[in-house]
Amino acid sequence: MKRLLGLTLAASAGLALATMATAAPLRIRGTVVAVSSNALTVHTANGDVSASLKGDTAFVSVVPSDLNHVGTGSYVGAASKGVGGKLIALSLIVFPPEMKGAAEGHAAYDLLTDTTLPGVTRTSSTMTNGSVTAVGGSESAAGVNSTMTNGNVATTTTKGGVRQLTVTYHGGEQNILLPSTAPIVAFVPGDASIVKPGAAVVVNADETNGKTTAGLVAVGNHGLTPPF
Repeated sequence: MKRLLGLTLAASAGLALATMATAAPLRIRGTVVAVSSNALTVHTANGDVSASLKGDTAFVSVVPSDLNHVGTGSYVGAASKGVGGKLIALSLIVFPPEMKGAAEGHAAYDLLTDTTLPGVTRTSSTMTNGSVTAVGGSESAAGVNSTMTNGNVATTTTKGGVRQLTVTYHGGEQNILLPSTAPIVAFVPGDASIVKPGAAVVVNADETNGKTTAGLVAVGNHGLTPPF
């Protein structure tokens, strides 16, 4: 049963993430203002946005993690910006074993906080997952394009105090520099009960025929704001 639940979570979350990384779905970032058994309302920088919840909507808690959980064989998602032909991580997600393979690949992503610069800005980014339209936030003059890469960590090296990850996925690989400024978080599988008013969330949703449906709801744990 546990394996079946894990496979179901990986499939539903992976589909939501994969759609997010390829078909430019709706990504909703903000604070939960209301939640029911079948809908969620998030207050974003552009106002309140509601999305319906389905039986296959996946839920994860986003918790702090660290380099001790990033090693060969780890399955990660790196949101990065490009600088001088190199990918510099803005944030890193460590996936649990049951979500290995979710949204594997590398694609253009979204507007994200540029954690490499002083202060807080939003940057146009990509997400690479190996193994949109954004609601909330606007690009600043300091913004940069970014990507999301999801895949398996093949190698890790350290040079000049900076960790470099080689992330492999079906059909390719990326070398990503992971500076100390990049927050590292982990996904912990959960259910709808983790969604509470006041929590910071990132919702990957699909908008079809004027109806917004949540595929994945990532909930910041104990006041954490999801950095992706």
